[in-house]
Amino acid sequence: MNIIKIDCPHCGAAVERKQNEYFGTCPYCGSEVCFDDIKAEAEVEGLRQKVSDLDWKLTTDKQYKKQLSTWKKGRDRLYIISCLFSTVGFIFVMISKEEDDASVTIGMGLLILAVLFVLIGAPLHCLKYPAFFEGNEDFSGNKISRFGLLGKVVGIGLLLLCGTVVCSAIVCAIFNL
Repeated sequence: MNIIKIDCPHCGAAVERKQNEYFGTCPYCGSEVCFDDIKAEAEVEGLRQKVSDLDWKLTTDKQYKKQLSTWKKGRDRLYIISCLFSTVGFIFVMISKEEDDASVTIGMGLLILAVLFVLIGAPLHCLKYPAFFEGNEDFSGNKISRFGLLGKVVGIGLLLLCGTVVCSAIVCAIFNL
């Protein structure tokens, strides 16, 4: 138990104040002593700590949002590059006249590269997600699991690849390639 001695405002004798007590009685003159200053100081210190905690959280949130924005730009680049490989690869395959044509080889190579880009690039990019190293949560306050994020990134990448192949097939059908 933490005991603090304070001078009595009436007689000047020492009045003992136990921790978390805001009133005391002088043992010499019997006056009741209020420790308002100590109470106010404790409240101010509590408010200072709350402000400090909020400031730290705000700074951390700003840093996290900046890191997340950078991560999303990288993810979007991964999607765009893989979709471009897929589209160009499919068009190369469709414009070839024979199966042994070099354009088929180039097209298939680009299609395989697009799929590998999603299947290998996405997991590697997920390792850079800011929450994995700092324990952050997403903006809705949910913890993000490594496998959940990986499933989303790879799944969306594969869906985009399928979509680009379908769009490429429609373009090839329209232009009779």
